[in-house]
Amino acid sequence: MRKSILLFSLLLISGVLLQAQTVDVTFQVDMSVKIATGYFNPGSDVVTCPGGFNNWLNEPPANTEKVMTDPDNDSVYTITIAMAPSATYEYKFNIGLGWNGKDETGGNRSVVVGTTGMTVPVSFFNDYNPVTGVTSSVTFSVDMQLPAQGDFEPGTDNVYVAGNFTGWGGGAIEMEDPDNDSIYTVTVSDFNSGELAIYKFIWSPTTASSGTWESPTEGDDIFPPDNNRIYGVHDGDNTVSRWWNNVNPNVQLADGNIFFEVDMSVPEELGVFDPDVDSVQIRGAFNGWNASNPEKSLMNQNPANANDWYITIPFVQEILNSTQAYKYYLKNGPSSPPYSNTGWEVPIGNTISTDRNRTITFEGDPAQVAPFSFFENINPDWVIPAGTTVVVNFMVDMTNATNPDSQVTPFVPATDTVWWIPRQPLYYAINGLEWTTTQRVLQLTDPNSDMIYTGTLTIDGPAFNGFLYNYAYGSTFTQEGGGQGGARVRFVGQNGGARQFDSPWDMPLDIWSNSEKPEETAPEGWVSVKELPGNPQLYTLEQNFPNPFNPSTKIRFSIPEQGLVTLKVFNLLGEEVATLINTEMTTGSYEVDFKGSEISSGIYFYTLTADNFISTKKMILLK
Repeated sequence: MRKSILLFSLLLISGVLLQAQTVDVTFQVDMSVKIATGYFNPGSDVVTCPGGFNNWLNEPPANTEKVMTDPDNDSVYTITIAMAPSATYEYKFNIGLGWNGKDETGGNRSVVVGTTGMTVPVSFFNDYNPVTGVTSSVTFSVDMQLPAQGDFEPGTDNVYVAGNFTGWGGGAIEMEDPDNDSIYTVTVSDFNSGELAIYKFIWSPTTASSGTWESPTEGDDIFPPDNNRIYGVHDGDNTVSRWWNNVNPNVQLADGNIFFEVDMSVPEELGVFDPDVDSVQIRGAFNGWNASNPEKSLMNQNPANANDWYITIPFVQEILNSTQAYKYYLKNGPSSPPYSNTGWEVPIGNTISTDRNRTITFEGDPAQVAPFSFFENINPDWVIPAGTTVVVNFMVDMTNATNPDSQVTPFVPATDTVWWIPRQPLYYAINGLEWTTTQRVLQLTDPNSDMIYTGTLTIDGPAFNGFLYNYAYGSTFTQEGGGQGGARVRFVGQNGGARQFDSPWDMPLDIWSNSEKPEETAPEGWVSVKELPGNPQLYTLEQNFPNPFNPSTKIRFSIPEQGLVTLKVFNLLGEEVATLINTEMTTGSYEVDFKGSEISSGIYFYTLTADNFISTKKMILLK
């Protein structure tokens, strides 16, 4: 009996000791600045506190607490986490449930945990702490050494600052460089501390309205979606010193050109682009993401192929190995129906960055060539032809959406409707829909009451087989969060070859998520082309090698004159299987790597057409 009492006492004491092995630590973060700038939406975004105490929210986490809450709606989000006492932990605050580039910049925070519960003093996200109400001044300063190595001429051209305190460009304030060191300054005296100055710099040979706006893409003072600068005004006199575009001028610079080319045949075939009326632009960081300088934005139409558009962009003293972001832009003519209310492409595919911009590394080469592109990244082989119907089934598991810790307005299966929402302008254009991110296109249902919602989309050609989309529910239209506008990319299968689709096609099961979405690899392209050395005098088409082949083979040909070149593959019935080349090409010899992984075994013919030269040869695919 005494042994039993002793054992019970030891267990009781051990239990008390075990209970004392953790202490509660409450973290707090003030999101008011991020809310004011549009970087954080309390209605759809969540904020988390990853650290060494919860495995930095990597799976499996040390505990299940993730989402911080704001029960009193004062923009201060809190979370209490049980952790081991007498230890030091690193941590930071993060927007979203996963790592999507919205965590705090700079180094990690640190907390020293004692032996009793504690509350960490409230911090502003990224440590901006405004003090409000005091009349203050801000001296803006911008280092123009980098643009001075290009088109900008110090002492002749003008520099301005414009922002929410000037009504933007209409009230831009001119800056001065009294000591001729290419550093321009101006003092604005009518701020109140606690205000957010949102602004950019401009340079111009004349007025700000016709000037070049900077487009900084990196830096702690930059916030999307327009990459404006932001500064929180403090008490008294403030000084803000920046480099133009946030780029240190003490870098290696080089001159060079980049040749860009885009194929518009898909939007033309789908009826949203008229090459006789419409035009194509390229917009990127190198031209301020606008068309104010036509020589750096308006693309040229190939006279031999109306759907082929090209331009050479000159770079003067650009940073060597810098990343240049860009997109193509469809400019409708006055009598043409609009492609969308924006004109911007939203390219899909696995070669696009998470913000859906195209990128290229500047090499400082006078003859650099960007990868050949299709508008929206849609290959003509992916077109669903007129008269063809493809049935696509979408499925999403909505379980995560019911979690009150991750959803401000949790999903209620009994009353809420689930919608499939396309996020690609081209889909809206060919279906005659108004471009809006709240367009209710496809309603999904849960016939088995298992939280798996399904819906069937019927696609009538002409259309295409790639989808950029997300899900939404409820009267307030709660959409998935995360990168890429909360969207994912999926494709319909093409086991039969070019323009042949599996129907009905079941998309993989999606999971409701507020973090990054899966992006399927685009259907494998039919072809890659490289130029060979030599100066050919005759048109030639060589026998493919190897032959027979599986799954790929090489086809070589030569053209002695520049012109439109087509290389197509046909089956024994004379039906076109694939278009390998259909574009203007310069004099030279070329090698085509043709991939036959998506077609069946058999005998095929490939035909080269260039000027008046036509040649056909036979090849055999054996699987």
